[in-house]
Amino acid sequence: MAKKRLRRGFRKEAEEYAEEFRFELNLEPHAPLCPCKLSNHLEIPVCKLSEHPSIPDDVKNYFLGPGSNYFSATVIPFGTYREIVHNDAHHLNRQNSNVMHEVAHIILGHPPSPPLIDDASRNYDSMLEYEANQLGFTLLVPKVAALSAIEDFDSLMLAADFYGVSVSLLTARIQISDAARWARNRAFKRRNGY
Repeated sequence: MAKKRLRRGFRKEAEEYAEEFRFELNLEPHAPLCPCKLSNHLEIPVCKLSEHPSIPDDVKNYFLGPGSNYFSATVIPFGTYREIVHNDAHHLNRQNSNVMHEVAHIILGHPPSPPLIDDASRNYDSMLEYEANQLGFTLLVPKVAALSAIEDFDSLMLAADFYGVSVSLLTARIQISDAARWARNRAFKRRNGY
């Protein structure tokens, strides 16, 4: 399978979104960003699956129980209205990632599409999903937060808890943002009086 390539400038744009939204919410550039607070700021309603008034109880019970691996979150469109429904049976860190992924779809203007195609298989555009993952992950852990995770915490687990993400998501953001090299360069400059 070929590696997906983001359009030119995408990563820079994602970092700019992360910085801009933190500024608008009066947060430090490296501070955690709660997906629900960002959704509220963007006027995007977010509803837990267990509390959604329009979803039948048998559907809720399945996806909150034995079928929880089959549903993370989705955007429900109605004209220009967008609402996010997410699976609150998942670990809180995963819920953060799930909601931020859906927020990213909306920010990026991805067109809504039906969840299934004619043969009842999932309607899935891998490039749109990849973009939403990358923006969502960057919103949760921008480069300055990845750097803070390395410099300001005793372990990645403590940093991941602080940012409300999994250790694997944090590790991926450290790698993608090249924060470890950035931290080494900063440490070298401090030691050598630059």
